[in-house]
Amino acid sequence: MRNFLPIFGRSPFGPIKVHMDRVLETARELRPFFDAFFAGDEDRARDVRKSILKMEHGADLVKNEIRENLPNSYFLPVDRRDLLALLHTQDKIADLSEDVVVVATLKHPLEFPEDLRPMFLEILDRSLATCERAGDIVREIDDLREASFGGTEAEEVLSHIAEIGQAEHEVDKAIYGLAKELYRRESTVGTTSLLLWQKVLELVGRLANAAESVGDHIRLMLYR
Repeated sequence: MRNFLPIFGRSPFGPIKVHMDRVLETARELRPFFDAFFAGDEDRARDVRKSILKMEHGADLVKNEIRENLPNSYFLPVDRRDLLALLHTQDKIADLSEDVVVVATLKHPLEFPEDLRPMFLEILDRSLATCERAGDIVREIDDLREASFGGTEAEEVLSHIAEIGQAEHEVDKAIYGLAKELYRRESTVGTTSLLLWQKVLELVGRLANAAESVGDHIRLMLYR
C-alpha cells in the first residue's frame, strides 16, 4: 500500500485532500453508469459498476492509512477528532456511490419510465455537483490554515458552505417531486422496481447530504 506519511510532514490536510480526490473519482462514475444503464448497454454498465466498487475500496485504503498515521492532536493545527470526523464524512460519498450501483443492479430489468429519465439524471448531476463543491472547499483548507482559520478566506469558505446547504435542499425537493411521480405510475413501474428506485433516490439524496456534512465539519473547525 502506498504510504502517505511524507505528506504529513508539512500539513495534516494533504492526505485529507488526497482522500477527497479518491472519493470524488468514485462518485463521478455514477453518471457514466446511469447513461449506460438507461441506454441498455449492460456490458458498459457492468464495467462501470466494477470500477466504482474498486475505486471505493481504494478510497477505503487511503482512509485507513490516514487513520493509522494521523499525528496526535498536540502536533496538529486542529483537533484530531475533527479531522477524523471530516475523513469519515468524506468517505460516505464513496460508500454511497457504491450503494447506488449495488441497489440499481439488484433486479433485472429494473423498469424506469423513459420520460422521467432526464429528470433523474438532472437530480443525480445536481447531487454530484454538491459533492464537487465540497471537494473545492476541502482543497482550500491549507489556505484556511495559513490564515489561522479566520479572515477573508474563512468568510468566503463559510459562504460556499451555505451555498452547498441550499443546493442540498434543492436536491431534496427535486427527489420528492420525482418520487411522487413514480408512485403515481406504480401500476406500470411495478412495486418491486418502485421500491428499489425509491432507495436509489434516497441514496442520491444522501450524497448531497454528505457533501453538506463535509462543509459542516469544516465550519466547526473555523469556529473552534
